[in-house]
Amino acid sequence: MKFKNYLETIAGVSIYPLISLVIFVAFFAGLLWYVFRMSRQEVDAMKAVPLDDSLVKKSILTTLGFLMVPAAFAQSPETASYTNVLLYTVLFILGCMILILLIVVVQVVILYQKITTQSLPAEVQAEATPLFSPGWWQKFVGFSTPLSKEEKILLAGHEYDGIHELDNRMPPWLQFMFVGTVLFAITYGLYYHAFGFGDLQMEELDKELAMAEVQKRAYIEKMGAGINEENVALLTEGPLIKEGGVIFTEKCTACHAADGGGGVGPNLTDDYWLHGGDIKDVFKVIKYGVPEKGMISWEKQLPPQEMQKVASFILAELQGTKPMAPKAPQGELYQTPADVPTNPVPQAIEQAQNQ
Repeated sequence: MKFKNYLETIAGVSIYPLISLVIFVAFFAGLLWYVFRMSRQEVDAMKAVPLDDSLVKKSILTTLGFLMVPAAFAQSPETASYTNVLLYTVLFILGCMILILLIVVVQVVILYQKITTQSLPAEVQAEATPLFSPGWWQKFVGFSTPLSKEEKILLAGHEYDGIHELDNRMPPWLQFMFVGTVLFAITYGLYYHAFGFGDLQMEELDKELAMAEVQKRAYIEKMGAGINEENVALLTEGPLIKEGGVIFTEKCTACHAADGGGGVGPNLTDDYWLHGGDIKDVFKVIKYGVPEKGMISWEKQLPPQEMQKVASFILAELQGTKPMAPKAPQGELYQTPADVPTNPVPQAIEQAQNQ
């Protein structure tokens, strides 16, 4: 999970360049394995193959090779950027440095082995196998003793029905794996349990769930889904009130008239309200509707922020105006509380009308 998040933070890296890089590394590792396991006879056979030393052909192939490297990482001319070029350049240089370091280490090991074997007796030198010799792979996988020399590893007295037991040592690859698992277990225990540097799975899950909850709340607030009839507030921004007027014209004029004077629905310009004249009351009626009076619910058709804009438009711009054919007052007289201004957005209305 963390590795995936890390990849997503790298600008410009997509899945296709990563797949190309993995294929290249796998091919290169296979090529190295093939070269190191070649015997002397195979090398001599390859030397006998006639090659064309044409300088022109070599130059063309080299140029094509250099051109294919950036082409493998480029996504398209439109998406290529300086950041991508810099990133892949750094990765290429880092890969070259690692390859050079591996070559130097191998050469040092080979030189050290040659120096140490020179001081040994002649019979020991004859049995010593240099690193990456034709038989090093057989020793690595566990076939270190040929059939002709099995008498050296016979266990005396371990013969049953003509079957002899051999004292074969554990294959090096299995030794490396065993020692590696032990070291990994010790490191894991110290890092996660003894010192507590890393988070255990449940702790990591709790942190990711908490992060997801924060992101969810931020998204809900951004989309306005956190607005409801309990916390909705009257908007004072002119452009937002103007947007509410556009929504009112599209959705509400069929029942309330374009000037809010009423038709099938009640008059929205006077001080009489059937279900309350506060911003929360108007928002609630828009959201849930009044099915018995023919007022539909807009909860599934309008997001909360748009319902807030419509309710603010009604109270800020329609209320108190004089429509052409006002419908008779319905409901009860609503008086604005003393601590709330009668018209809190006159400047916002003027700004919206001038835009």
